[in-house]
Amino acid sequence: MTDLQAFSESYAEARGKFLDAARAAGARLAHYRNREQQGPAGEQLYLDVAVLGPPTARCALVAGSGTHGIEGFSGSAAQTNWLRHRGAQPLPEDTAVVFFHAHNPWGFAWKTRTTEENVDLNRNFVDFSRPPPPNPGYEEIHAAVTPREWSEESVAQIFRFLDAYRERVGEQRFSDAFNGGQYAHQDGVYFGGERAQWANRAFREAVQTHLASLERVAFIDLHTGIGPRYEHIYLCFHPEGSAARERARAWWGERAVNLAGVTHKKLAKYTGTIVDAFESMLPRAAVTSVVIEFGTLPREGVQRAGMAQRWLRFEGAKHPAQARLVQRDYEEAFYPSETRWRTAALEQSLEFLDRAVRGVSSS
Repeated sequence: MTDLQAFSESYAEARGKFLDAARAAGARLAHYRNREQQGPAGEQLYLDVAVLGPPTARCALVAGSGTHGIEGFSGSAAQTNWLRHRGAQPLPEDTAVVFFHAHNPWGFAWKTRTTEENVDLNRNFVDFSRPPPPNPGYEEIHAAVTPREWSEESVAQIFRFLDAYRERVGEQRFSDAFNGGQYAHQDGVYFGGERAQWANRAFREAVQTHLASLERVAFIDLHTGIGPRYEHIYLCFHPEGSAARERARAWWGERAVNLAGVTHKKLAKYTGTIVDAFESMLPRAAVTSVVIEFGTLPREGVQRAGMAQRWLRFEGAKHPAQARLVQRDYEEAFYPSETRWRTAALEQSLEFLDRAVRGVSSS
């Protein structure tokens, strides 16, 4: 039950396939246009929402793609594949399926993880009326992870520094510093921004418009990168012993909560994530949220790709020949072209999306 034609090579192609599949399944559609930005070919950019099931449904699976831009290619394919193979089938009683397509359409279209302001959308959901969350550890590593030159030697030098830093401060402080999110360096990695991004505002509007009356919600945020290649992994941030965590375990199994396959030895204390924002926007609903990642490269490879994205944005134009090579490797890190990888992503996504529908409808 997989269709490799669900994958695309451009944002416009992916959007067209998603909308066609949604219409064929009889979904109700809504569109949120970014009027401030365009894609590389001048194309318009949208967060699209497709809703299957009764308007009065009390429970729903909500699955979103493209929080990290380029990672939306695989999330979009998973959504399109599910719509093609499951969309016409009856849903459980009182249940809806809602797909958010391209949380960050600018990054999706430009094949990068960040927004138009180099903001990691998954660190942007903070209260900007207050001082931003500090990350003193990032201050110690910023200069090292933002090189002007990109070569095998310069990259090796970065990892020698990071290895020494991790040895000195420990896994948790290292992960917090590198991955947790920072709000002081616009030209850095995992920059959370100085203001709410358009993608942040559009997501909030869509949640309030389509989901405010729900009582039970499963939320899946689709990503690529972390985890063993050809496998998906779960990140569940609900506290130990909470009802939400127990629901995640019941719906997707023990691996949904035990970090099986996660290549980070310690998860960062992330700030401004979309799953936290989603739950806070639906205070009257029982929300069960997970991040699901399709694994691509070992930990160091994903870290290298994250730093490559920053180099491409701020230094790549000065080195066009090198930038083309770095861009090629960067795209493969977050959107592999390998047939086996794409087939595995589609097969596994059908399973965990089906599990979510059954779980949220039976709780």
